[in-house]
Amino acid sequence: MQAYHENRRHGTSDFHLQVYSHHMGEEFRFVSQHWHEEMEWICAEDGVLHLTAGGKAYTLNPGDFCFINSGQLHEIKSPGESRHHAIVFSPGLLDFALYDACQHNFIRPVTSGRLLFPACSAALTPELHNRVLFHMGEIIKLYHQQPFCGLLSIKLHILHVIEILFQENAFLKNTLSSKGKDSLDKLKKVIGHIHENLAEPLSLQELSEICFMSPGYFCRYFKQEIGKTPIAFINECRIERACELLSGSALSVSDIALSVGFDNFSYFIRKFREYKEMTPGKYRELCIK
Repeated sequence: MQAYHENRRHGTSDFHLQVYSHHMGEEFRFVSQHWHEEMEWICAEDGVLHLTAGGKAYTLNPGDFCFINSGQLHEIKSPGESRHHAIVFSPGLLDFALYDACQHNFIRPVTSGRLLFPACSAALTPELHNRVLFHMGEIIKLYHQQPFCGLLSIKLHILHVIEILFQENAFLKNTLSSKGKDSLDKLKKVIGHIHENLAEPLSLQELSEICFMSPGYFCRYFKQEIGKTPIAFINECRIERACELLSGSALSVSDIALSVGFDNFSYFIRKFREYKEMTPGKYRELCIK
């Protein structure tokens, strides 16, 4: 399971971009809610991906893609075997040393977050989808093959995507107010607190106080931004932590249940079946094969 606030460097010190080509096997991979300053373009090649971004759920089939804006909470999971590519790059990669009209009118509104990429390719026309997908495919190919001038070509393809979206008026205005940003920052602290304290009892009262909200309002706000209730999110995180221990340790199933915060063993088994459609023992057996 990936860390909540991802702050590792992507790419190199002189080119802040990296393409991750992931093959998710039969162990049902899951990347929990997290965020990073970098932008991320996710493109599905095989299988099915379920992605949540900004509290909204999307299903990516082969050829579909999704834009993750800087600082946006998101998670990825696959119900079975799949392959996808993630193009992750710093917004600063697009800045020019000489500030000009191009940067002022087209680049800075995007890198500053005043304009947002549309979330999913399903929101685009088929013709626009294909044009953007072509450039994403070229970026992925160039990154892995690393031809001469490859880095220059990658940057040009990113700029082409931005150009296309401007031409088609596809960018979205960021309407998040300063109050809304403050609430979202507090929510990110809540998610960090959950990840750091999964083994401990976590109450709605405790979590809502981090956001300075009433428990009722907090639950509604959490579901709006994350796409699930706080309890469902906590259980999912605990089950994923349990999966890590089942595949990477010799602890007994009962000890694992306790170590991830389930003090009721029957409830742990029931929730594990609900999320993984198998028992913990069966999951461990599949991981060992």
